[in-house]
Amino acid sequence: MADNIADLILGGDPGTHLLQEAFAFDITLTKIRCAACNTVSCLGSLAVDGGPLEALVKCADCGSDLMKATRTQRGCVLEMHGARHLYF
Repeated sequence: MADNIADLILGGDPGTHLLQEAFAFDITLTKIRCAACNTVSCLGSLAVDGGPLEALVKCADCGSDLMKATRTQRGCVLEMHGARHLYF
């Protein structure tokens, strides 16, 4: 984990702009593909379980975990082991 703010700043290369575009969208409009059953669902239509420290999104067809967001003492962590792609 970075201890210096300079370590957190992305460079000015074109890849930086793509990452900024990828994470500046309405997540509810995003489509997500399940790695287990290959179903594509609109993320806004899927139920989210959890509480203030953790959110878990499951596939509506097969029930596999698609995405998990966890709030830690150091920030938020997004795991997407069960998702093949996000479409935005």
